Amino acid sequence: MDSKQLFRLYNSKFFKANWLNENGELAQNDGEVKWLYCGINQDFDSEIVNEAINTTFEEDEVYLFISSNKSSLVSKSIVAEEIGKMLHKKEIGVMNISCTKIIHFTTYGVFESGIIRELPKSRLRTIGTPLKIAFHANILDSSTEKVADAIEDYFPNLEKELYKDYGGVMEHLWIDLELVERYSKDRDSWSFRFQKRVDIRASHTELYTYNVGHYSVKPDFEKLRSLSSKESICSYVFELLYESTQILVDKEKKLNGFNAKAFREDFLSACVKLGYIDC
Repeated sequence: MDSKQLFRLYNSKFFKANWLNENGELAQNDGEVKWLYCGINQDFDSEIVNEAINTTFEEDEVYLFISSNKSSLVSKSIVAEEIGKMLHKKEIGVMNISCTKIIHFTTYGVFESGIIRELPKSRLRTIGTPLKIAFHANILDSSTEKVADAIEDYFPNLEKELYKDYGGVMEHLWIDLELVERYSKDRDSWSFRFQKRVDIRASHTELYTYNVGHYSVKPDFEKLRSLSSKESICSYVFELLYESTQILVDKEKKLNGFNAKAFREDFLSACVKLGYIDC
């Protein structure tokens, strides 16, 4: 690979990296990431950098990434010197040939170490895995702010009630309530789609969410405007959400045996139990 290809490789791997904490384990959040100070210019400490390079990489040669025109496979023995020359100008990366370990240096003279995991493009749902459902109503405007305020606190309890194994291939179900009328005025709600992998971090250490069902629900905005009490808003919205789950019955075959009937029964009984709707 030439320098430009190598630099593109680094950028693609950088965003897949999991950074390490003080104990050399995967950091669970940004605050846990272990940063070491190596300095820049006259304060640059090549000894600290050499120690990190030698501890992290076993090979004699590593990739050194400085820019699209200055990235190459180099001897590990010259890495610290090359970093010292350029660190005040450029962020610099070092990675092993197998692309499994990485060190990232910032222009402020600090660096972090991490590992790169190649995660599968798809995976089978493990039998017995509960469905994780998530409701969203976070895109709104001033006219529907009261709706979001009325319902958002109620989502977690319903999500918890529906955290069960319904079979099939789906691990996650995301249902979006559309609350901006002008965005949805001339189109239907987003139809159901099933994705084997979605590039959204499930946590600081997981880069993808697998086996995701996703669709949106568009309310009757005139009806929403006519509702004034929190109770009436909740009753309308949760009845609407329940009715929308008929799509899962229609997609049952595609979802390889997902028990949509049981899910809908649980959805309705949970809403009644929680007092969200009257039966």
